[in-house]
Amino acid sequence: MRKKTVNVGLIGFGTVGSGVVKLFDNNSDVLERKAGIPVRLKSICDIKFKNKKNAKLDKHNPTTNAADILNDPDIDIVVELIGGYKPALDFILTAMENKKHVVSANKALIAKYWEEIWTQAKKNNVEFEAEASVGGGIPVLIGLRHGLAANKIQKIMAIVNGTTNYILTKMTLEKMDFATALKQAQDKGFAEKVDPSLDIDGFDAMHKIVILSSMAFGRRVKESEVYVDGISKVDSIDIEYAHDEFGYIMKLLAIAEKGRDGLNIRVHPALVPQTHPLASVNYEFNAIEITGDASGDIVFIGRGAGEMPTASAVLSDIIDIAKDIASGTYGQIYEQPVGNNKIQIKKIDDIRCKYYLRFNVVDKAGVLGEIACVLGKHNISIKSVIQKSRAIHKEVPVVIMTYEAREADLMHALEKIDSMDDVIKHMTVYYRVIE
Repeated sequence: MRKKTVNVGLIGFGTVGSGVVKLFDNNSDVLERKAGIPVRLKSICDIKFKNKKNAKLDKHNPTTNAADILNDPDIDIVVELIGGYKPALDFILTAMENKKHVVSANKALIAKYWEEIWTQAKKNNVEFEAEASVGGGIPVLIGLRHGLAANKIQKIMAIVNGTTNYILTKMTLEKMDFATALKQAQDKGFAEKVDPSLDIDGFDAMHKIVILSSMAFGRRVKESEVYVDGISKVDSIDIEYAHDEFGYIMKLLAIAEKGRDGLNIRVHPALVPQTHPLASVNYEFNAIEITGDASGDIVFIGRGAGEMPTASAVLSDIIDIAKDIASGTYGQIYEQPVGNNKIQIKKIDDIRCKYYLRFNVVDKAGVLGEIACVLGKHNISIKSVIQKSRAIHKEVPVVIMTYEAREADLMHALEKIDSMDDVIKHMTVYYRVIE
């Protein structure tokens, strides 16, 4: 006997959870029309019910005990929005064991416990959806699963962290230093006030590229296989030089690229041409560029976080599952990457790209020639050079743009250059350049 109503239980009433409740309350007619069956938010669980009066929670049976939802035989879909690893993982696995479908926005959890979640879903013949885990309201996962399903995905290049994109935009357009831009991001709620390291050190973006890569390439990607570098050391002077002298914009990019010899997956600040589609994606917006062998380049752009955009993605997952429940065709939607785990994940040393280099050197003749000689001995060709005239205590910045080179060769060259007596502080600044 098929269900007459799909019942949903929500665990976690934070920012996104509040948005989910609003959409249930305001768009119930849309949900039913799209799902083909009435969809009801039966119960909400949270330890503290902030904004209880404004959210009109009473009709949704609020509780502080997750077991009330996990063990309720009438609930068909459990939405996990508490974040973190524990007890979120336990809630998801228990819900599946109790034959409930699950929706989550928990990118860190999914990136780390991919196999456990998908194994449990398959074992219990339930669906697991996580559109909101990458890009907020941007429908990129469904785009990969359906719209680009016929493609062999060749490359993903993405801005998937709104905090860092906001900071870099402020540093670029308003010439702020990093500390000032971070403070403004914190004041506006884009960055955590106490510890923003998950965002600015690149780990949030890493979680998202792990999910995207695992889906796109059919290879289970582990967090430890991804090179990660954040933006905390980015100096506004390099943003200025790159923009004004060479025509590039600084972005924190999450990149996954498939070559004949394996996958390269990494997160790091990079310079992109001002004409590149990602260069004009500013402030808290996200963008994901996916290259398929048949589709070519497809770019998804939108708000990557926030109450309503992320809630929109959660509700789209609920509707998809409700459709399958209504038709009796439910099962696991996301395909567990199997059979391709022999695909090699390449080290960062193996990549080839152009580089931006900045040296602070003693202002005297011959220093640039010595640097060029070392680069040449390591198979690195110079494309262009600028040497600023403003000397500070006989110290001048020299900025070099290279042609494409192998990262390992560059690292060996910089080790030699940084040991030179005429190189100040012995720490060359370098950024990868993505065309």
